[in-house]
Amino acid sequence: MRKFSLAVLLILLLLSACSKPSPSLRIGIIKPSIDHLPLSYGLETKRMTADKYTLLPFTSGWEVQEALVAGRIDAAILPFTYVWNAAAKGYPVKTVSFFERETDAVITHPDISTAAELNGKKVGLLKASSLDVLWRDYAAKENISAEPVYFRSPNEAVAALQKAEVSAVVLYVPIVTKLAEDYHVLHWFSDSYAAHPCCDLAVNTSRINKGKAKQLALFMKELNAIVSNLFKDEIGLQAYAKSSYGLNDDQLREALKHTVFRMGLEQSGKEFQRRMAEISREAGYLERIPQDSEVYWDIND
Repeated sequence: MRKFSLAVLLILLLLSACSKPSPSLRIGIIKPSIDHLPLSYGLETKRMTADKYTLLPFTSGWEVQEALVAGRIDAAILPFTYVWNAAAKGYPVKTVSFFERETDAVITHPDISTAAELNGKKVGLLKASSLDVLWRDYAAKENISAEPVYFRSPNEAVAALQKAEVSAVVLYVPIVTKLAEDYHVLHWFSDSYAAHPCCDLAVNTSRINKGKAKQLALFMKELNAIVSNLFKDEIGLQAYAKSSYGLNDDQLREALKHTVFRMGLEQSGKEFQRRMAEISREAGYLERIPQDSEVYWDIND
């Protein structure tokens, strides 16, 4: 009888272990950015399997990169430069899809209306970010000689602009569209590089290899469905975005006008990011330029 009871107990324990839900996929997002809008909206409206994913907010690209490298999160939506930085150092971080595109711009004090007027001025940047390298590319093409002032977070850069400690900042929507009511948008980088991939969906491959590959595949399938049908419920999307980001109708309209969401790993996007990586290397942000196989992971291969 004792042996029978032990056998039954063992079976019950095994069944309990089998039925235990798998840990959720932990995804890092940069809270001030619009780059996670489809994901946040999909979870809010339950068009994605909410109990399978946990969103963890951060305030900057560096913070979310550090968490991704350390394995405190499994995946993240973050500027591509941080993926290249991690890959160049040999960390197990790879982009599985491009995601948000076109949202970045140079915004200046109202008395500055041309690129030439930034010569000798101070420009606020997030160091080693995609904004930083896009600015370097733009400044070289426009022959701008400005003094870079580096900040850890977008909020610090905005505060410096408002205090006139810098004459311009390089940031993204919706921050740009909020500032545009009092400041001048000098240049949208989409005018130079249409649909360029800014923020990628990246993963810590060592975390995914520990049993979360199926979760990642489901996540990407659901997220792609949201992206593909994002504007079918335009009223609901607008209401959610205005509430989440504190935008009025005009600000939201401009933000969405300068934002493209599209998944995939097209070759043109890889070529654009490699050109920006070369600028990062010249600036001393990358020790080396990694191979595509070190930066990208097509989970369908």
